Amino acid sequence: MASPLLFTNCQVLDPLLDAPVRRNLLVVGGKIADEKEYFYDKKQTRHPTTVDCSDLTLMPGFIDIQINGSHGCDYSSEEQGDMIMHSRLELLKHGCTSHCPTLVSLSKPEYHSILPQLVDPLLTPLELKRGPPLVSENIGIHLEGPHFCPTKKGAHNIKNIHAPLDQAFVPATKKRRRSASQTFESWKELVGEKWKEVKIVTLAPELPNSLNLIKSLSDNGIVPSVGHSSSTYSVGLEACKNGAKLITHLYNAMTPFHHREPGLIGLSQATNFSIIADGIHVHPTGVKFAFEGNKSGCCLVTDAMGAMGLEDGVHKLGEIEVEKIGMKAVVKGTETLAGSVARIDDCLKNFLEFTECTLTEGVRCVTSNPARVVGLEGKKGSISVGADADLVLWDSGVKRVWKGGVEVQL
Repeated sequence: MASPLLFTNCQVLDPLLDAPVRRNLLVVGGKIADEKEYFYDKKQTRHPTTVDCSDLTLMPGFIDIQINGSHGCDYSSEEQGDMIMHSRLELLKHGCTSHCPTLVSLSKPEYHSILPQLVDPLLTPLELKRGPPLVSENIGIHLEGPHFCPTKKGAHNIKNIHAPLDQAFVPATKKRRRSASQTFESWKELVGEKWKEVKIVTLAPELPNSLNLIKSLSDNGIVPSVGHSSSTYSVGLEACKNGAKLITHLYNAMTPFHHREPGLIGLSQATNFSIIADGIHVHPTGVKFAFEGNKSGCCLVTDAMGAMGLEDGVHKLGEIEVEKIGMKAVVKGTETLAGSVARIDDCLKNFLEFTECTLTEGVRCVTSNPARVVGLEGKKGSISVGADADLVLWDSGVKRVWKGGVEVQL
């Protein structure tokens, strides 16, 4: 267990408050603790180690609820080996203390093979002996697909795209609608025995049986998110009534906003949304417009793929070849965006510039907002007593990181 720590000389940024406050912060047993209770009520004699923060800002660790891979690891590959742990270590070094590993649209055998690897990653003999290394925490898998509108598939493989209950996409007029229980059982069979490890599912609400699946997912503690869709506003609203609580990468892979048919974008003022602030997926003004419309619902995501942290060249996203050119990743031979190669701290810096918001407002979008979406409010993304001591020391960028009260070697 980590030694008690007393952070001093710091500006503590609590997302629940309007601005950072100069005060101490105590960490005991890997959790945020109450100083008065520790020193006075319980009369502890074990003195914590002092961490001088040099008047910098101490904030909760960042949470990325949509990331497809990084540093050479494609989470949608069946041949990940120990690259998963390497990827998670590199994420942690840049302040991403928790994440939802995200899978693109896959076949049933691929889901059955890959999900267990993400849940129980391969450890080296040395790691098995010493215990798992300090890495970014998997807080639940995000299945991005396979129930998409084919014309909004983005960089996903069309052969894996289908409506709920169907193995291949067929026009809606030829479908028979099924009960919610049939739809959910079919989805569990598709995903496999690790389905309970899934935290978020992105799907198009306009497909046959999608609304049934959205309700069943929500009833079973899984966050339904709408995206990769040609949905109208009214169908999106119906999805929200059935339990959808998130819009996946707002603006991207959905019908553009129109004043007579706002589509899913029109829902962003009334429900949570994720957005990619890499400066490529969405124009800065679009980022600011969305944020100003619903500050408490805004969640920054990277949507990064395995080429994050690598040199330019051709890499893989599932079965699709992706070319990385600078900070842009596209399906090879096309201009179709294939996720990003930006880190979550890059996105936060961009977001602060694009929106001209306060640091506290920006930090909420990578801490308390996503924590609330995935049901970890008060445990992650928080400075509240009892919350996990996942912390970032910030000075226009990440300077130091702690995971569960243990400092990470950057």
